[in-house]
Amino acid sequence: MNEQPRDPLSIPSLWCPIPSRIHPQRALVTEFQLDWSVRHRLVGSDAESTRLAAADIAGLAARFVPRAGLAGARTMAALLTLTFVIDDLNDEGRLRGRPAEFERYAAALSRALDRGPLDEPAEPTVRALHDIGRRLGHSMSPGLRARLVRDFRVTLAAEVRESTQHVRRLPPDLDTYVRNRLATTWVLPLTDLAAAVDGAEPAPADLDRPEVRALTEMTGLILGWDNDICGYAKDRRDGVVDVNNLPDVLARTTGAGPAEALAQAVAMRDRVLEHWLGLCDQVNDTASPALAGHLASLASMIRGHLDWAATCPRHTVPQGGSVIRITPTRPARELSGPDPLKIPSIAWWGRLSSRVAG
Repeated sequence: MNEQPRDPLSIPSLWCPIPSRIHPQRALVTEFQLDWSVRHRLVGSDAESTRLAAADIAGLAARFVPRAGLAGARTMAALLTLTFVIDDLNDEGRLRGRPAEFERYAAALSRALDRGPLDEPAEPTVRALHDIGRRLGHSMSPGLRARLVRDFRVTLAAEVRESTQHVRRLPPDLDTYVRNRLATTWVLPLTDLAAAVDGAEPAPADLDRPEVRALTEMTGLILGWDNDICGYAKDRRDGVVDVNNLPDVLARTTGAGPAEALAQAVAMRDRVLEHWLGLCDQVNDTASPALAGHLASLASMIRGHLDWAATCPRHTVPQGGSVIRITPTRPARELSGPDPLKIPSIAWWGRLSSRVAG
């Protein structure tokens, strides 16, 4: 869906009190990621290689798992690369607007990650994911690996739903959008991998605790909303309206103009981050060392994504420089739009604080 470009929007400063961290061997992670992408034929030209390098996916991986061993950070970079390639195929590539074809492709990906037999000839992305499945067998317990495969499938199913919405021109309401956005960020399988490589692996019972599941879901939604917010100005400049972008969903469902919808989105994002910080502190009070390390990984993802977005070309202005400003101090912003903790699909998050505290 397109419309004429409007006046440029200014993205408000994004609040994040979480300290920045990055893997000390980032350069080696970058070297591996570019070589791995070429070796698995995920790039087919010098231009594609240049575009891949500019995206700095390895830098994002290095921020997501700053405490991991080198092998774990490399596996994170490989999995992140695949998520970018799959998203591009669905959003801009040959599978755009073809949900049925994407669903068949998703089934092949699921089999590959689970180290099932490959259909020949297998696509480069499918073979690359098969390699990641092999790596996972050496880096995580069978139970956590099964969780990652399950969450990967959940994300692929959400991608199919999103593609179907685009084709049928069915803009989602706020709750439907949020329910799907929880999965389309890919954070669910990425946090499973982080649990295995960024410190000691937490106990399955800890990962299944409602408080930890809520913190994981909040991490995904914060990343998704930050991505929506950071890309909104560029979408407006390019004359693009995304039916699955938070500010556009708010504009459509509340009647707000672009600037007001953006302000509503930022205030909602701040509200969820505030709740994440409070709940994380409460869980940390009694957490085992392994669980505390996992919560630190979730924090690294929230801050690392922002730090990466501040330098990524997709979020910079044409003249150069970032459109994103990060502040450790929460700005005084009123929640003028919907209260995110009252959205039906995630309202249960808001009922956890008193239960944990008690």
